[in-house]
Amino acid sequence: MKRPDLVSAGVNLAQHSSLGIGGKADFLARIRSEEDLFRAFEFARDEKLDTFVLGRGTNVLFSDKGFRGLVLKMEPRKMYLFSNDVKELSVEAGALVSTIVGLEAESGFSGFENFAGLPGTVGGAIYGNAGCFGAEFWERMISVRYFDGENFLELKPEDFLFPFSYRSSLFKDHPNWVIISARLRIKEADPRQVAKRVKEIAGQRAERQPVGKDAGCIFKNPLRCSVRVSAGRLIDEAGLKGMRIGNAEISSVHANFFVNLGGAKASDFLELIELTKGRVLERSGILLEEEVIRVGEF
Repeated sequence: MKRPDLVSAGVNLAQHSSLGIGGKADFLARIRSEEDLFRAFEFARDEKLDTFVLGRGTNVLFSDKGFRGLVLKMEPRKMYLFSNDVKELSVEAGALVSTIVGLEAESGFSGFENFAGLPGTVGGAIYGNAGCFGAEFWERMISVRYFDGENFLELKPEDFLFPFSYRSSLFKDHPNWVIISARLRIKEADPRQVAKRVKEIAGQRAERQPVGKDAGCIFKNPLRCSVRVSAGRLIDEAGLKGMRIGNAEISSVHANFFVNLGGAKASDFLELIELTKGRVLERSGILLEEEVIRVGEF
């Protein structure tokens, strides 16, 4: 099949990663519509290419060797505010969560203050069931529209019995499913109170998280005696804050954030991840599970 115009070849993935790391992808398609998505999948199927869905590139560690396949870069960002019996916000997958937070104070609704400062997209937040300050993204969802490779479908509330859990979703079990958009539950609120809460959360996040090139939390908070404990604290207690391999460093601000100091390689981060898992296991008996997603050949 002839390569569609929306598909580019030999794209540098470092430019599409919040870490600023990664080799080249064989192909990258900028998806701006459902028709684009269908055409991109058609190309991948005909060329027998693996696919990877990308939002803003947070929580992702691209390999130095790149990705042998087609990266689908989701770019639609429209939002529609509805005020019916159930107030809702219809949002496309490429929309930034921070845009929703900003819209809250302007439009007089609430529900997403705890996500202030989250750098990713709505699609990414659904895929990984993003959690911030005690709130989880799935709790706000009414439905999700997605593409399973052949058909456009909708996951409805009655299907929400078990598909979402801590930092995971049904979509992680089906990596070829692509989130298109979502309907999100909101409620009316005093814009001044919403703005105040957003400012508080954003301030707390700024105090607790480093500035620079990072991928968000590297590890999930593990369970100990049915209670989740801070992975960052476990890493800190293992004496690893400030540990550096190459130009990859465990942040001295928050130990669950690994920072690219400039020119770091994926191999540096991978070595730092494995070192951290080993040290924490040795000290606490807990094997940390990665939250960051490895993409490509490692």
